[in-house]
Amino acid sequence: MTQIFEGVRVVELAQYVFVPAAGTLMADHGAEVIKIEPPGLGDPYRTLKVGDGRETANANLSMEQNNRGKKSVAIDLKSAEGRELLLRLIETADVFLTSLRPRALKSLRLEPEDLKQRNPRLIYARGNGLGFKGDEADKAGYDASAFWARGGFADLLTAPDAETTTRPRPALGDHTSAISLLAAIASGLFRRERSGEGMVVETSLLQTAAWVLSSDLVIARSVAGYNPHAGFRAGTKQPLMRAYKTSDGRWIQLMLLSPDRPWPELCELLELQELVHDPRFATGAARIENGAALCEMLIERIGARSWAEWGPKFLAWNAPWELISTIHELGDDPQLKAAGTVFPLTLSNGVTVDVVAGPLGFDGVCAPEASAGSPSLGEHSDAILASIGLDASELARLRTAQIIG
Repeated sequence: MTQIFEGVRVVELAQYVFVPAAGTLMADHGAEVIKIEPPGLGDPYRTLKVGDGRETANANLSMEQNNRGKKSVAIDLKSAEGRELLLRLIETADVFLTSLRPRALKSLRLEPEDLKQRNPRLIYARGNGLGFKGDEADKAGYDASAFWARGGFADLLTAPDAETTTRPRPALGDHTSAISLLAAIASGLFRRERSGEGMVVETSLLQTAAWVLSSDLVIARSVAGYNPHAGFRAGTKQPLMRAYKTSDGRWIQLMLLSPDRPWPELCELLELQELVHDPRFATGAARIENGAALCEMLIERIGARSWAEWGPKFLAWNAPWELISTIHELGDDPQLKAAGTVFPLTLSNGVTVDVVAGPLGFDGVCAPEASAGSPSLGEHSDAILASIGLDASELARLRTAQIIG
């Protein structure tokens, strides 16, 4: 099968996770992604130390997850010759992918109009924290700040009486926003196939957060006094759309959005057949009105047995429910295994680590057909720059001058 992005060359000038993750999604499905990094240190994510276990003795797991399958070229873009090298690469590219803030791009003279002069067919793709219009377009933004905090998640997912806010998981906003940026790039490439012209595509962590929370946001904008924290603790208003704890501490999430058919089945499963004809619970409206009483009964009944006891009954029930997974269970989920979502990646040092494919499938293929580990800094400088006409003596001169690495 021809991979969906085969033949697409991406020049990536991006750091950390959000925008590089979009490049990884393209590399997974056939694109040649050339990661441009400053000589010496490279992407700061290579050496980031936050104490969360991402750096092991044999691998930087986050680098592998977000930069696998790419090629690294080290260029000093602050030098005239280095900038010209980038522009020569741009002439050969289909996509320019960047996370640099507008002020930095202006200083480097790498704004859309600068690159369009060298390649009118280029898709110029950019992502940042707060967007590219407005007074704060240049403000620094990471997923925990622009997506989680300003984007509303921290407030919505923190109980009103909590002593501290709920913390985000690593790269939650980054990976969500990377999918948004990938959609924009694919749309730009599609339009170029129709028109022959390049264009600027963009998204931000904040915009993606607003889209993800749009169900809450549209209600808050239109319903006076809307309180998203109502029932945060008890959740008794919708007793058939909440989680219940078993005696051994596992949680069973019910999601009976249309409960008329599954309600009698649930009563039988739980050996509460007498509730089927109880007028307090006979209709959806009645179950909502008497939600607190129903919740109390379900909490008591489900909490009286372990998951080992409930499991066979629930697993035989064809209804929308799930056992809440731990992150360790998620990695072994048979549905993810069937899709190839979690797959082994062999690194240059021979170590094999598990990484995660994007949520994309093309002709039934979700995982990359083949993938290499993330590149070392400047690993492909000579090969890529030779492809645009530099000979060995010129490469040596530029390396001596520290313009490339």
